[in-house]
Amino acid sequence: MHTFSLPEALAFAQQLARQAAAVTRSLTAPPSFQRKADNSPVTEADRRIQRIIAQAIAERYPDHAFLGEETIDDAPPLPAPGQSDYCWVVDPLDGTRNFTHGFPIICTSIALLKGPQPIVGLIHEHNSGWQCSAVQGGGVTCCGTGFPACRMTGWKAGPTPPDQSDIIIAVPSARNQPTLPVIRSWLDKYVLRNVGCTALHMAYVATGAVDAAHCLECKLWDVAAGYLLITAAGGRCTDLSGHPLLTQDPAQCAQRDFPFFAASPAVYDQLFNEMNGA
Repeated sequence: MHTFSLPEALAFAQQLARQAAAVTRSLTAPPSFQRKADNSPVTEADRRIQRIIAQAIAERYPDHAFLGEETIDDAPPLPAPGQSDYCWVVDPLDGTRNFTHGFPIICTSIALLKGPQPIVGLIHEHNSGWQCSAVQGGGVTCCGTGFPACRMTGWKAGPTPPDQSDIIIAVPSARNQPTLPVIRSWLDKYVLRNVGCTALHMAYVATGAVDAAHCLECKLWDVAAGYLLITAAGGRCTDLSGHPLLTQDPAQCAQRDFPFFAASPAVYDQLFNEMNGA
């Protein structure tokens, strides 16, 4: 098996993310789209980005497995999840509906897993070039425009929670599932946000731009990189029962949902208890 260092793998992922952003920035007209089986949109840009990333992985790490959101007819031959200790998990274009509407917030999420645990994670917003990344055992690094360096280790991670009126929670759109009752009650107490990108919601928790994030309908490619960013920053990211979010090898959970709740340590217990009616 090809040996590598985590900084090397992260630099490789950063290069791929920049290539992904170049694909969407090169378009001069609103993209056409098709509907997948779950009725969500998919564009040729989604497929093109995934093809570029998968091909690069096949050339650089041919013995690593690969799991991407999209189905690619001419995908390069890579091991399937479960056939390697390492697995790249990729959402080529998170926020496809934003993309088709011209709403300028879209990202690529790339994670490298060893077994069930992410060891490299990166989320790259295409239009601003802002990027948030981490490797196992290290802190969170942010670069690009629009956001400061990671703040979770500062005041938002302190023992004193922020003023209640200042708490910002990123919430799901709930298109296909009923909104949790607690979200209706949160509307009266906190500031709620939804930018249409689950991966970016998680990156925003990692940076302290939002205090918490919750999602019901999300797959491994939505959460793998964000989970590492949040935990590397000192935050908490669990399932809706408070149990560890990522415990199974990708081969066992490639298509299952990963509902999660993530937050700064300063507000996790308070908001989690409210979510569960405590």
